[in-house]
This record gives sequence, structure tokens and C-alpha cells, in this order.
Amino acid sequence: MRHGNTSFLLQAFNQPEFIKNYQMHLLVESVDDWHAHLVATGIAERFKVSIGAPQNQAWGMRDFTLFDPSGVLWRIAQNIRT
Repeated sequence: MRHGNTSFLLQAFNQPEFIKNYQMHLLVESVDDWHAHLVATGIAERFKVSIGAPQNQAWGMRDFTLFDPSGVLWRIAQNIRT
């Protein structure tokens, strides 16, 4: 996955004990830009991943979730004023 100067890999890694207890958190400047970019690339269809809609959270962040091919939960977020 690439956006500007930032990139990371999604990997199919089937270790259920690891997957059930693992979450990645990626802090970005614009959650809405990242979400739009991922949707436009068709990554959900191509890699069979689930991407949630951006939403404001009670803990002062706007984020969306992405479950990678192995089932690891990613929270892609930005800080917001509360």
C-alpha cells in the first residue's frame, strides 16, 4: 500500500494466535485522503480485505479500520480536536 512518501505491505500470515491479538495503528495527517486513496486503488477487492468508513471516535481521533489478508486489524487515524 502506498500513498505519497508512505508505504507498507499487507501480508497473508496465517498464525491464528498472533492474529487474534494483534493490531496496528497508523497515524496520518488526513484519514479521509487515505481512505479515498485505498478505495480508489481497489485494494479491498484485489486483496480480499475489509475497509471500514472513517468516523470520529470519543478518544479524540478520526479513524477507519482495515483488516489485512491475515486478519490483523489496522486502525488508520488522525488526531482531531474534541
